[in-house]
Amino acid sequence: MTRIWHGVALALGVASAAYAQSESAPKFEVAAIKPSDPAAAISFQRSGNRIVSTGTSIEWLIVWAYDIPGDRLYGKPAWLDSVRFDITANAEPAALAVARKPGELSVLQKMMQALLRDRFQLALHTETRERPVYAMIVAPGGLKVHAADPNIPTGHSPFAMEGRGRLSGTHVTAEMLAKVLSSNLGQSVMDDTGFKDFFDFRLEWEPDTEARPGGDAAVSLDDVRRGSSIFRALQEQLGLKLEARKAPVEVLVIDRVNRAASAN
Repeated sequence: MTRIWHGVALALGVASAAYAQSESAPKFEVAAIKPSDPAAAISFQRSGNRIVSTGTSIEWLIVWAYDIPGDRLYGKPAWLDSVRFDITANAEPAALAVARKPGELSVLQKMMQALLRDRFQLALHTETRERPVYAMIVAPGGLKVHAADPNIPTGHSPFAMEGRGRLSGTHVTAEMLAKVLSSNLGQSVMDDTGFKDFFDFRLEWEPDTEARPGGDAAVSLDDVRRGSSIFRALQEQLGLKLEARKAPVEVLVIDRVNRAASAN
């Protein structure tokens, strides 16, 4: 079973100041980085205070560390998703005990940001651009999920991909599900359900017909329904509907990134 967790108002197209990170931001106690074996499968695991990734590209790591869909990362060098690394990083246990506020990045994500900055010289800035997105709304028949006990804490890995086309979630929110769907579809999904309660779910669909829309124009839902059963599964099994729109969204733009990591 593979565990996954994989989300400034400005005038459109106008860049903000550089995406700066304080030198006091949390960092891994030690991190070893080496080029991956080209045949290695992509793997990302957390065990206690340790992260071990195999065959992961810098693009994959940026998307995870900043919690954004891949279509909202701009300025990517051609090699960003093809040059891959194995990373073993340890954090001080005390650093992971810091309370995490709702919607806040995890300490490990912040540590990965620092690693990318320090070892790959990654520099970013934000912009707001109009992009095709999916708005996740409540389907006409109503929600088919039920609120869970809000006092139960959400685990470190609340989503599980139990084989292709099999996704489950334990004590998650609609906003969290939208982020996972963004990764699955390759296009931003925005939660517009208004449903704020936690819930559990299991979703099954046929992955061989899964659509991966992209480009600069939103895909019509008639085309999507003909080509992908994940959209039907969401509506029939969870009572959720994806509606194609265009909306101003914040994106990250890469200013600088090195192809190789500095010495361990």
